[in-house]
Amino acid sequence: MKFAASAALAAISLTACATTEQSAASTEVYDPFEGWNRGVYQFNEVVDKAAIEPAARAYRVATPGLFREGVRNVLTNLRQPVVFANTILQGNPDASGETFGRFLINTTVGVVGIFDVASTLGVSKHDEDFGQTLGVWGVDEGPFLMLPLMGPSNLRDAFGRGVDNAFDPLNYAEFDEPITDDEFRVTRAVVGAISTRERLIETIETLRDQPEPYIALRRTYTSQREAAIRNGEIEDDPYKDLPDFDDFDAFEEEESGPDQPQE
Repeated sequence: MKFAASAALAAISLTACATTEQSAASTEVYDPFEGWNRGVYQFNEVVDKAAIEPAARAYRVATPGLFREGVRNVLTNLRQPVVFANTILQGNPDASGETFGRFLINTTVGVVGIFDVASTLGVSKHDEDFGQTLGVWGVDEGPFLMLPLMGPSNLRDAFGRGVDNAFDPLNYAEFDEPITDDEFRVTRAVVGAISTRERLIETIETLRDQPEPYIALRRTYTSQREAAIRNGEIEDDPYKDLPDFDDFDAFEEEESGPDQPQE
């Protein structure tokens, strides 16, 4: 997962797969740094089990479901300017209009995004990032990467997330008392990290139950990103129903400022 001072993990919900199928799938992803990537994956697992997972479980126990949903809604709403910029760059005016409308409705009527009024009104939700934009433009994904405390990526997506940070107006906002600029960004990152980790408790457990979690993660992340670039339209893909990895992108953007490189 991608969050401030947290482990990088990806969520998977898979039916049982034969080891031979996993080995075959592993050849489909360009992974010249596999030794490094596996080491980073194990490091992220250790950090997550020691710190992030316990915090996420405590958060689930201490807060009601409606509260957690409101937190997720606010975090999603804060990211809409980045989504809007990417829908424009992808040449998708319909998605741009819907994203702008969602942000306007949820920020006002939805009380800074606590309530997802736009969805109730039937306004479609989009989740675009610059990695997807580059993919739409035909840029190759490059080698698969696992980064410390940030999770699965590839060369194209790592560059894209850095650009997304530059798109985010909250990275340039200046706040007066009672909260400083740095305090706001750190709070946003930490809250987002714990919120997402809580939501993915069960699916990460499923990942850990796989015979080859690293290979399952690598294959699934790559398939999810290909689907995202094509707005989910991948024919005859047995992995099309797996959980979405877009949440991870959101937290990586929270974690660093516009001039701090990402994945």
